[in-house]
Amino acid sequence: MGISLTSLFDTGQDDWTSVLVVLNAVADGVIAAAFLLVPAVLLYLYKQRGESSQGEAALVKLFLLFVFAVGLVHFAAVFSQWMPSQQLDGALEGVLKGAAALLALATGLGLWWLAPYLSSVPSRDRLQSEIAAHLKTLEELSETRLQLEERVAARTKELAEAKQRFEIALRGSPISVFSQDKDLHFTWAHNLPAGLADDQVLGKTDAGIVPAEAAEKLMAAKRKAMETDSSQELEVDFELYARERSFYVVIEPLRGPDGSVVGAASVAVDISERKANEDHLRLLLRELTHRSKNLLAVIHAIARQTASRTRSVDDFLDRFSARLYAIGCSHDLLIADDWHGASLRMLVEQQLEAHADGFGARIAIEGEDVMLKPEAVQNLGLALHELTANAEKYGSLSDPKGEIRIEWNFCEDAAQLKLVWQEEGGPAVTPPERSGFGRAMIETVVGRALEGDVTLSFPAEGVRCEMVIPAAQVTSRG
Repeated sequence: MGISLTSLFDTGQDDWTSVLVVLNAVADGVIAAAFLLVPAVLLYLYKQRGESSQGEAALVKLFLLFVFAVGLVHFAAVFSQWMPSQQLDGALEGVLKGAAALLALATGLGLWWLAPYLSSVPSRDRLQSEIAAHLKTLEELSETRLQLEERVAARTKELAEAKQRFEIALRGSPISVFSQDKDLHFTWAHNLPAGLADDQVLGKTDAGIVPAEAAEKLMAAKRKAMETDSSQELEVDFELYARERSFYVVIEPLRGPDGSVVGAASVAVDISERKANEDHLRLLLRELTHRSKNLLAVIHAIARQTASRTRSVDDFLDRFSARLYAIGCSHDLLIADDWHGASLRMLVEQQLEAHADGFGARIAIEGEDVMLKPEAVQNLGLALHELTANAEKYGSLSDPKGEIRIEWNFCEDAAQLKLVWQEEGGPAVTPPERSGFGRAMIETVVGRALEGDVTLSFPAEGVRCEMVIPAAQVTSRG
């Protein structure tokens, strides 16, 4: 190894020795190249893998330096074949071998230190077994995930259907639903009362939505529900958008996942229409009571006057029953229109109902239809009944050739309504010698009750009755 190639060829040594020297140099060169290439490849693989602890990284670097140093030693051996200085050859080779020895020692110690860890590294079969187990677990987890997704989809569908039913149930209803936090700020609202939108409610308290008195009443009930952990019920009235509204409110404490009270949930039912109907019903009952008293007074007067002008019980019952029937017919018309009034044309036709086959022929009814007030309907109905009863006994309705004309119109100043009853073609009329109940009813009671004028005359061609009624007794025109 210490003889250079130049001196070898100059001294003429035998061919075998020369071949060994050349072979030795070539082998060292190949080994050096391999030891220099291996660290480069290992470094590339290490960088690609990219997973190691700090200790592992340091050991890998030491090992790569050790392999590299060994390569340099072999390279130096090749190089020394060409160096003429024996001393320089030995120094270079010694330094490189020393460095390689130190690196080898450090690498060996590092391997000894990592031996327990390396011995615990699973084998290939074990790794494959664990991978198979993990793959099976992954498959099971995938199946479980699929099942969970199907359940979530089913629950989502059920929730969507429940929400749809909930919205359909509340749509168009007077029921509103709210939730509020512990500070009574609205967090959710559905099917708000007419005139309110979500952005006008959410984030606010009752004080920012309804008048102060109603808000204080509502908030006090909600605080009590949260403090006592019990439901509260109340009715509250307030003006909303220039309209008086009434609500029946049920309040329940709202709980969080841990069961603690986190706010309040409320259901408000708009009972404005119901209360308006109740008020209207009370008004009708008061009106009915008043009119019933008046009606009883009228019936009492009719009974007394009828009794004083009849000669027998049967005659009294006939006349009294007919007059009660006339009153009942007028009341039927009033009830049909909730006691607001009745049509004058319908009132006339009803009192002449027994002779309906003569309407348009023997009986002419003309005039713009008007709505009369209840008081006028009741008294004018009695007057028409008495005129009809008289015509059936003595007047135009007692003769097939007789005719009746009933017409009405407003006077020029429209302050009065004039109704005329005119009979023609019946038996010749003779003025009565005494005033009967019917005449007294028409001239005195009806005229006074309607605050109008009633004129009853008996010309020979037929009875004529003119009734002038103040426009105040008319509710509207047809």
